[in-house]
Amino acid sequence: MEKSLAKLLVPEYILEHFEYDHWEEVSGVIRIHLIEKNDPEHCPEPIKGKGECVLDGFMNPLELLTFPTQGKEVFLLLKRRRWKLKGGKQSYYNNYSFNPKGMKATKEFGAFLKEIGRV
Repeated sequence: MEKSLAKLLVPEYILEHFEYDHWEEVSGVIRIHLIEKNDPEHCPEPIKGKGECVLDGFMNPLELLTFPTQGKEVFLLLKRRRWKLKGGKQSYYNNYSFNPKGMKATKEFGAFLKEIGRV
């Protein structure tokens, strides 16, 4: 049920790369936690096809504001993975363009805020 509800609140282009983990509500703020998918397709381009791509921890989460629901702010916390070639030392990660430059909001919510003159 929670995953189905998350699909209503999280843009599809984010769910292509991230999986729902859990959500929390604190002081009227909802945070939906998402983790980058762990599959060969999400291995970063610089090392894709150059050997076995393995996990190397996580980056700091990216927090994006999205449309509110039921009068509560909703944030998406995107936990990106670090990757490396097996036996290698250098880490790589994927860059995503989920938010307009200079904003910490989803593309759609950022466009909405600009349209109503809130930014």
